[in-house]
Formats: sequence, structure tokens, C-alpha cells
Amino acid sequence: MMSEEKLVPPEEFPFPFKPYSIQLDFMKHLYKTLEEGKLGIFESPTGTGKSLSLICGALCWLRDHEERKRRQLKAAIAQLDLMKTCDGDSEIDWLTQQIQQSQVLQQRQQLQQQLNKILCNDEKLEQLRKRKVKKLERPSEKYTEAAKQRDLNTETPVTGTDPEADDADILLEECLESDTTEDSDPEPEEQEDEESKEYGDIKIYFCSRTHSQLAQFVGEVQRSPYAENIRLVSLASRQNYCINKAVQKLKSLSLINEQCTDMQRKKKGRTTAVDSSGKAVKKSRGSSGCPYLQQKAVERLQEEALLEVQDVEQLVTIGRKLSACPYYGSRAAVRDAQVVVVPYNTLLHKNTRKACGINVTGSVIIIDEAHNLLETISHIHSSEVTGHQLTHAYSQLSQYQDRYRNRFSAANLLHLGQVIFVVGRLIRMLGGKPGCSPVESSIKVVDTKMYTLAEFVLSAEIDNINLYKLLEFCQRSKIAHKLHGFAERYHPAVVLNRTVKSSAQQQMGIRAFLKEISVDNISTPKQESIPASSVSEPILSNPLLPVLGFMEALTNHCSDGRVVCNRQTTVGRGSLKFLLLNPAAHFSSIIKEARAVVLAGGTMQPLDEFRDQLFLSAGGTVERLTEFSCGHVIPPDSILPIALAAGPSGKQLDFSYQTRTTLIMLNELGRILVNVCNVIPAGIVCFFPSYEYEKLVSEHWTKNGVISKLERKKKVFREPRRSGMVEHVLNEYAAHIGEPGSSGAIMFSVVGGKLSEGLNFSDDLGRCVIVVGMPYPNIKSPELQEKMNYLNANVSPTAGMQHYENLCMKAVNQSIGRAVRHRNDYAAVLLLDQRYTRTHTQAALPTWIRTSLSSHAKFGPAFAQLTKVK
Repeated sequence: MMSEEKLVPPEEFPFPFKPYSIQLDFMKHLYKTLEEGKLGIFESPTGTGKSLSLICGALCWLRDHEERKRRQLKAAIAQLDLMKTCDGDSEIDWLTQQIQQSQVLQQRQQLQQQLNKILCNDEKLEQLRKRKVKKLERPSEKYTEAAKQRDLNTETPVTGTDPEADDADILLEECLESDTTEDSDPEPEEQEDEESKEYGDIKIYFCSRTHSQLAQFVGEVQRSPYAENIRLVSLASRQNYCINKAVQKLKSLSLINEQCTDMQRKKKGRTTAVDSSGKAVKKSRGSSGCPYLQQKAVERLQEEALLEVQDVEQLVTIGRKLSACPYYGSRAAVRDAQVVVVPYNTLLHKNTRKACGINVTGSVIIIDEAHNLLETISHIHSSEVTGHQLTHAYSQLSQYQDRYRNRFSAANLLHLGQVIFVVGRLIRMLGGKPGCSPVESSIKVVDTKMYTLAEFVLSAEIDNINLYKLLEFCQRSKIAHKLHGFAERYHPAVVLNRTVKSSAQQQMGIRAFLKEISVDNISTPKQESIPASSVSEPILSNPLLPVLGFMEALTNHCSDGRVVCNRQTTVGRGSLKFLLLNPAAHFSSIIKEARAVVLAGGTMQPLDEFRDQLFLSAGGTVERLTEFSCGHVIPPDSILPIALAAGPSGKQLDFSYQTRTTLIMLNELGRILVNVCNVIPAGIVCFFPSYEYEKLVSEHWTKNGVISKLERKKKVFREPRRSGMVEHVLNEYAAHIGEPGSSGAIMFSVVGGKLSEGLNFSDDLGRCVIVVGMPYPNIKSPELQEKMNYLNANVSPTAGMQHYENLCMKAVNQSIGRAVRHRNDYAAVLLLDQRYTRTHTQAALPTWIRTSLSSHAKFGPAFAQLTKVK
């Protein structure tokens, strides 16, 4: 009944200042993309105001769309009212007229309901804004102290007397056959009435990689013209939002999640344990639930989240003042939000989306910093478990089963035995025996073998185990959380059972499992302690978590992944890894359900990767695809990109894997850097292909005197491998450059390292960026070969090699993007390798670099250009 009205991008957009022409073009193209429901790839170099363009372009469209919706509803209702008042056709019989009038009335009621919900929501928010005439009041001292006391009570004390009586809290939750696959204890926001769930039009979900990037985005919204009128909510994990100190101490996200939901069950008095007769009984210990989940306080926090644009830290601060849970407060606010800010992991994982109440149907998805989106999806859905984790999980599970065998129901005992059986079979895949030590020698030869999922479950002899039901049991019984509590209380993590069970373990499938659990286990097995010094890596407090993650990965579609079995000299050093080959499989629901999807980044080249491996492979059509790439805001003479094929002595620069360690290449590279340091002012950032190569070069140059020559002009800094040291080294680098009379510094960095992404080398911190060689990954890697073979078979015959090239060039482009961060900045970019002079290699560089790039076969002309950088 509502008329079609096409929105056209405006000539001007609300903006904090007069936008550049490229920003205006960006916003117009984005507006059109959202209106037409397209799949867009947007490239806008760092320093061009990409975030503000995304915000103002998307929110302008959202505002216009919502106004259009109101206009259409009012117009349709008015039209139906007109139809009611008009006299019917006299030739139509009375009954037909009545039917038509009834249909008109029904349509009007439906439209009026939609309009009323919008108007009621507007009125509710306006009333909240009027009430917010004073700052947040701190809760009464009495309430705060009570909350603190309840917070302290949530910690479970360990008593030395009669521990068996205190162990009800670490027994498995009782899982009844009648239980549905959904959690029978809905979380607070899942208990909303149906009417409140129905409200809501299109939302914009904005995603980025890190919480700091999301906080920066929220800060940009706060400074935008839309700050006063937009309803924005930031979603984050419990790890970021939890304000309960007792829960925060758990550190692990999975344990925090389970403890949180477990506390809610305790509040409801859930029956989760059984007595000696097998009858379900209520737990005898535990708190009355989380003190920060009081309904009125959470509702107040929900309102505060909608009234003002706030990031995660700001909402946590308000949550502490109100003694209200920011995690559930923010989730409850999603229903009425217009913009929802979420990290990658939340949006890209379907179960996490569902748990957070994110419904992408009809919504707009904007993913910023999307240059590594394919790798991110693969990483989120891949899983790895080590031999250390498997052996310690087996030990803990076995001791847990032995200790509480008589207190478990028959169903829980059966499922627990299945989990132990599966873990034992995984240990055998690494050449160990169930119950062995991680330092025990593997009985299989050292090798790396690739399996399809079907091949792996057959080889592991777990093909007759229903992993879906077993994982459902693990989730509902809270086994990881309970086992962690058991390990913390009795510290069995390094006590490993050396007993090797009977020949039943060599039999296959469910029969082997049934025979294994039928063995009499009344006598306590012999145990042997492993000295801490003999374990080569830290023992996780909950080794079962990665094991369950790997088991879940085995439930993927067979053709979408592979399992890499890496056997080493000892069981503990081995590993099993699920490798996702088809990330599009986990993005297809977003492509099909969302109104529009926008991928944005400073450097999105090569674009064909997103077209072929993501959008089209996930079910998108060519007609829906759209691309936008803009130049830089800096003048052309402020950027000096050079592809150099030879050094000062005329040696051809070939930093391929075969030749880059030769003395000829090492010495020629040293001569280049000495010359560059003599003419480039302030800071230079030099990117090497790997940490190992950077170390080799630094050691060689220390011996032959190149480092001393560099130090005469610039202090040399090296990127540390430890992430905790990066900020310290970076601060020292910046401080030295800023010292009066300083001739600058040079930073040795690594492509793909800590400094190559997300960090800002603007102005004097990066007057020249040098990229040494082309950082191709190891093509002999079994994982890379399998990925390339998959792409060749499923995308195109050349897709595998194109993927290999893209991995290299994306890393190069990110490194280049560290410099020239704003309009008044300037820098040189030096690409050291003859391969950079190839046409197809240059085609993969960002447009703003490619258009100014000059290729030089000799060092002299290139050096002459570098002397102009002042």
C-alpha cells in the first residue's frame, strides 16, 4: 500500500567542517550503496577522514530513511481513510463492499500500529532526555556497601574441612533428555515481551578489529553533527564489561561467560546436582546471584546508554556508579538503538551474534579496517589444540570422573565418558596413549599430515560419536567451568595418569568406547607427578577449553576445512589444527540477510579477493557489487614512492628467499640505508620480511660496521618481538626524534609485525618508509598449499596463485600506509626489490601510491629524488 520513494544522495552532508571533495564523493557513493542494498568495497587512504565519511554518510541516509518511513506510513493511512469515506461502486453488491471495507480497515490498523510504535518510542526517548537534567547521582552508600558485600560473597571459598560436602558447585549441571537445544534459562534480555521485540527498523552495525578502534569510532560520532540525536550502543564481551571483581579474576573469557550464567542459575535455585539415589536436588552453596544484575539498576543503565553516545569505558564507569551490569545493560539497549558498535568476533561468529541478540536481517553492516577480513573469518572459525592441552585435559577429566563417579547421574556419566574417550583418541593421533605425560615420546614418526574432516574422524576412530550432541552436553553441563573449579580446588593439572588401559582402546568406534567405560575403575590408578621444569610450555588452568573448540570445529561442513596433524618427538609438542578453507561459508548468512554490506579500509587492494572469495562465494551477485576508491588528500608532490631495482654498486636487488641472505644482498642493502640516512631528515621506518631476517641483517651489520655508520646519523631502534615492549620502544623512538638538535632515528620493523598495522608514523616519525623485499609466505607450507589447491578447485584455476600474491601485497600495502597520515604530511616510500618494477606487482599497490610511483633501474636517479625530501 505504501508508495515507492527512492532516496537520492544530497549535494551537501552534515559534517563537522567543510568536507574535501573526495569525502563528499565517498559519502554520496555510500548513501547510494545503502539505499540500493548493495555490497560495497570502499577504499579511502588513512588521513582522508574515512571514519567521519562513514559516519556522516551512513547516518544521513539512516535519518532520511526513517523520515521516509514516517511519511510513507502517514500517507498510506491517509489514503486508506480516503478510501473508507468514498462511496462504493453502486454496481458492487453489499457483501463485496463489506469485505473490501474490512480489508481496508485491517490494513489501516496494521499501518497505524507500526506508526504508533515509532511515535511511542520517540516520545519515550524524549521524556528520558527531559528527565536527564542533572548528572548521574551516585547510589546510596547503603546500597553500594550491600553490593560490595554480595560481590565478595560470589567467590567460593575453599575449605579444608570435609571438601566433599562443598563440591556441589563443581558437579556437572544435570541435562535432562526433555531439555531443548536452547538454554532453558533465558538471559535477562531474552525475557522481553513480544511487543517490545517487534519494534525496530533498520539498524547500522559498525564493526572493527579492536576495542581501541571502536572507541576511536565512537569518539568521532561524539564529535559529529549527529551526536545529540543518534542512539548508539557499544557491545563488548563480558571480559570488557564485567564489573564484578570476583568474576573478573577468572581472566579467561569462556570461564567468565560460564560463571556469569552460573550465578544467574544460582539465583533461580536451579536443580543441578543429584543425590545418592539419583534424584535431582538443589545446590546447597552459592550466592544469591550477581549483585549487579538488579532489574531496576540495569534498566537505568539501559536508558543512560541510549541518551548519550558512549564508548565501552564510559558505560563501565556509569555501570559502577549505578551498580548495574554494563554487559546486560548494553544488550538490553540494542533493541532501541539505531547504531550498534561491535568487534569483529561478535558479528562474524553466528552463535555469538545470536547470543548477543544481533539480528542482521534488513540491517546495514559496515566493517571498517576490512583489509584482513578473510583471514579474520578464517582465524575465528579455525581451532588448534596442542598435545600439552590434550594430555592435561585427559588427566583432569579422568580424575574428575573418578572422584565424583557416584554423584553423577547415569546420563552425565555416559557423556563424560564419551568426552574422555574422544580426548584419548585425539592423543593417539599425536602418537601418545591416553593417560600419558606430555613429555613422553611419540610412537609415530615426526611429520605433518593433512586430513579432510571425514578422513580425520575415521582415522581418530570417533566417527560413531555424535559430536553435536556431545558438544551440547558440554555446553549445558558447564563441564569446562566445573572442571576449572575442580582443578583450582584440588590442583590436579600436572598429575598425569600413566596407566595404559586395556586393548579396548585399539578397537574402533562406539564399541571400543563402551568396552572402555565398562572396565572396573574402582581402584585408584597409579599417578606420577611431572616436575614443573620438565614441561616446556605453561600449563593452562583450563586445558579443556581449546579441546572443546577443536571438537566444535570438527562439526563444520566437510568440504570447508582440513585438519592438520602435526606430530613431534614428544606428545606434548604435537598439535591438531582445524584450518578453515572457505571463510565465505560463515559470511553467507550476512550477505543474504543484510540490506547492505560495506567493507571499508585505508588499503583494500587487491579488490578481486573480496569480490571472488567473499562476496560472490558467499552468495552475492555481480549486480549487487559496487566499488569506490578515492585518492589521497595530500598533494602529489607530498608523496615520493620509488621502486628501486639496483643498489649503489649496481647490484640487482633480489631479496627472494634464495638470495636475500647472501653477503652481496646484505652488504648492498647496508649501503642503501647508509645513503638514505644521510639525506632523509627525522625518522625512517624500515620493514623487513620477517623477524628472523631482521635479526640476521642486524647481526651482520653489527659485525661489518654498517650499524656504526647508521648511528652517526640516526639512532637505531629495533621492533621487539614481545608485544609488551612495543609501546616502550616506540616512545623512545619518538622521544629521540623530538630531541633538540637530533638528526633523527631509524626503526627496524617487520612486515606483519606489531608496527606494520594500526600504528601512526606521521610527520617526523616517518619521513621515509622502506620495504625490503617482498614478504611472500612460505609456499611449501602444507596449510598454504591446501588453501591454494582449494581456491584453484572452487574459484578459478589461477585463484590459488593470486591468493599467494595477495598475501604478500596486502602486507606491503599496510606497511606503506603507516606514513603520510594527514593533508599536511609528506614522506618518501622506497620499495627495494627489482620485482616491484613489474607491472602486475605495481597494479596491486594502492591507487594513491601507484599514480605517483617511479621505477628506477639504477640507484643514482632514485637517490637524486630522495635528496628533495626535506
